[in-house]
Amino acid sequence: MDGRDPMDPEPAESAAAPLFGEPFDSGLALAELHQTTPDLAAAGAVCAELLTLAENMEDTADVRFLRAHLMSNIGVLRLMAADPAAAAEPIERALGLLRGIRSEPMGPLGRQRWLEVLVKTLLGRADLLRGSGRLDEALASLDEAAALLPEFDDPEGWRTAELGLNRVHLLIERGEWGRAEELASALVDTTPATVVPAVPRLLTGLGLICASTGRFETAEDYFARAEEGYRATADTGERQQLTAHRAYAAMRRGDLDLAERLYAEASAVFERRRQYGDLAVCEQARGFLAGLRGDPARAAGLMDSSLARFERLGAAIATADTRLLSAQQAYARGDITGMRRLTQQAREVYEAQGVYERCAQVDLMLAAALEDHMNRADHGDRLMASIGTAISLALPAALALEAARYDFVTAHARSQWLELADDAMRLVFRLAVRRQDQGLLFELVEHRCAGASLALDRTPPEASSAARERARAAGDAEGVFPASGMKAHGHSGGPALLGGAGAAEAAASVGLRVAPPPQVRMSPESGRTALQEYIAAAEFRYHRRIVSEEEVSPWTPTT
Repeated sequence: MDGRDPMDPEPAESAAAPLFGEPFDSGLALAELHQTTPDLAAAGAVCAELLTLAENMEDTADVRFLRAHLMSNIGVLRLMAADPAAAAEPIERALGLLRGIRSEPMGPLGRQRWLEVLVKTLLGRADLLRGSGRLDEALASLDEAAALLPEFDDPEGWRTAELGLNRVHLLIERGEWGRAEELASALVDTTPATVVPAVPRLLTGLGLICASTGRFETAEDYFARAEEGYRATADTGERQQLTAHRAYAAMRRGDLDLAERLYAEASAVFERRRQYGDLAVCEQARGFLAGLRGDPARAAGLMDSSLARFERLGAAIATADTRLLSAQQAYARGDITGMRRLTQQAREVYEAQGVYERCAQVDLMLAAALEDHMNRADHGDRLMASIGTAISLALPAALALEAARYDFVTAHARSQWLELADDAMRLVFRLAVRRQDQGLLFELVEHRCAGASLALDRTPPEASSAARERARAAGDAEGVFPASGMKAHGHSGGPALLGGAGAAEAAASVGLRVAPPPQVRMSPESGRTALQEYIAAAEFRYHRRIVSEEEVSPWTPTT
């Protein structure tokens, strides 16, 4: 078990050390060269040829380790080539072999090499499971890898950074933006710049988080820093990925012309390189943009292509995202039955995978569609029931999205998130006014006044007037999920609905965490708290704490 993995970065002085012997050493070096080109098919072919040779060798612990190493490489290469179905078997076989030799006698160096390959394989398995939407299983693989790190010799933090990067991606997939940003920022601050490609990829992740939460100038700063890292390592593939990420940021801020151009450019690259998962993301976004441009035929064609690719890849959450976008377009065509079917299919996936923020967005979309339908059609005697249904969907979802700001550490991030969540609360206020429900309006105001105001200045420095005008022109571009794994949240230049205590505002101004608001005791006699049934529904549906245990009295104006 003295073989060394040449595909993992090592100090220059150890590069010439013998690994598994010939032809394996030179073969693995060739596979690594193909991988960096990138020519993933050629790299995989070399590893497969070496595996055939290893399968014909005498079955010893060292040979089983060699086979596991090659299988792990093959699985990871297939995963990189967007073929998760083909990647699953070699990754699982590699894990079986590695676990099977756990108790074999090993020297200190052999133990480190075994740990190195096992951790790498577990990270590959986590990536595979995350891509297929099996997020809890992906987390279990990451936890297993984390348990190995204390005995792993990782002086520069290579594997620690890779593990952290995988956790960031998993948190992004779950929509836990605040936790993802906090972890990625901490890793960037503590990981040496020499640990590539983890640091540029962490910067890319931070850019996506900022773009998804309305901080576009900060997002571009992260993308630019990541691009410098990719240039320094001649990582052409990741640099090309940045084109799609910048397209996403452009779409989120309402610059649809730039978004279309960049997505078309990225699509051409991904199709040429046969990166069909990335191509499906671009087709999904381009279909969304075509719908905004009033081209339903092109929108449907792109959405159908994206959906088929995601289904072939087994990407459950990405498939659900595409169905949800298709549901929006079905509603725009007047296909209410199709909208309901697609929405239900998407929500079932989100709930099964524990992606509760997306569940909230689905419910908001249904409430907004119902409001729109009430504006277009006479609901007659059913009007009050329709309004009640819309409120029962919108209010718990709005409370959950609003509460997501407590995940963020910085005041500016919380402020930007609240601006996005305010769109949902504005919908709730419109519905309450439409029902002329003075009691609900009173409780909404009380709940808002008990909460924390999240910035002294609500005007984001990067939200220029031109960007706001583009966003208004985009209209429905403020919809749901324009790209797989990179969710969209509505943003508006309208007035914010704010309330809060001075202490919380002061905390926000210096970047401290802000706790959920207290419950507002509406009447000592009845024991009722503001919005209690909606808060209970939100906490049950979306698995998020909405209020603290503290109780306060209603706000009373004084002179």
